Amino acid sequence: MLKDLFINMTILITFISLITQLLKNYSLEENNSFPIKIFFGFLSGVLGIILMLFTLPVDENTIIDFRNIPIIMSAVFGSTLTVYITGIMIALFRLMFFGFNTAALLGVVTAIINTVGCWLIARAALKIWQKWAYSTFFVLFASSITLTYLLKDKSDFLKIMLIYWCSHALVSAITYWYLNYSNTANKMYRRLQRESTKDFLTDLNNVRQFDLLLNKAINNALEKEEHLSLLMLDLDFFKKVNDTYGHKEGDYVLKELGKILKNSCREFDEISRNGGEEFSVLLLDCPSAQAQRIAERIRHNVEIHPFQLPNGKTINITVSIGIATYPDTLKDIGKIVEKADNALYSAKRTGRNRVHS
Repeated sequence: MLKDLFINMTILITFISLITQLLKNYSLEENNSFPIKIFFGFLSGVLGIILMLFTLPVDENTIIDFRNIPIIMSAVFGSTLTVYITGIMIALFRLMFFGFNTAALLGVVTAIINTVGCWLIARAALKIWQKWAYSTFFVLFASSITLTYLLKDKSDFLKIMLIYWCSHALVSAITYWYLNYSNTANKMYRRLQRESTKDFLTDLNNVRQFDLLLNKAINNALEKEEHLSLLMLDLDFFKKVNDTYGHKEGDYVLKELGKILKNSCREFDEISRNGGEEFSVLLLDCPSAQAQRIAERIRHNVEIHPFQLPNGKTINITVSIGIATYPDTLKDIGKIVEKADNALYSAKRTGRNRVHS
């Protein structure tokens, strides 16, 4: 019996490692997309099915295993859709694979009860570990009632129940620890991955990511013989904002500018904060005339936007924009940044709040 239970535990830990690796780019606690919820529920259901294939037979019609742990996992760390997919998969497999008999019917009913019970517990305002612990005790209690009814030989009842409860509680605790550890490690991975590419203040691409995207865009433009435009933007008199209202208000202005840029550009354009008050926009497959229109739209949207600072005051800000377009305004695509910078400086020198190319 202990050997079979150990095999179940090994399968469980191995499969959790696979699940957390496949879903490492997604937080299990957050409201993920519909496909991710289905995928997580499906993987948990497959895990429950595999655990049922490596069961501990009690008598000719009764088996015990750790199939309930995937239900707990999908309820506590997943969503309503996730846990019901898991529960239904386990219930249907129990009925179809092991035959239609009293034990199978009770197994299906127990799986449904455990699914609903864990779902209700997971929706309660409890800490994660409390949801896991309460769900574990719930499925143990519900499953024990079924197991008690199905056991024909009551002579080993206490021994079987003791082994079942102790082993299930132990494996459940180990599973929670390992799942929580893996989830925390994945959170750190996602945070580091994001911090390496995103500007912490505006959530735009940072300068490192800008360099990578620029090189990729240059290679793509050369290979496909497409246009490539680059906008370099600079806030006019931004130092005066910091000196007058403080850096907190200045940071707010930068955040607001990031939102305006996102709303003014196309969805597939790459927007970056290159440092300080300097921003850039990579316009993919965009000729000079279209780049001019986008730049003018940005300039206009910034000019008319009321920047309501955290201190309650409302100010207006303008931007100067330089444009470079390959192959319209330069033939050497490797100098596109230099060309856009020169155009930006020209816009600054000739009065600011302008677009130059």
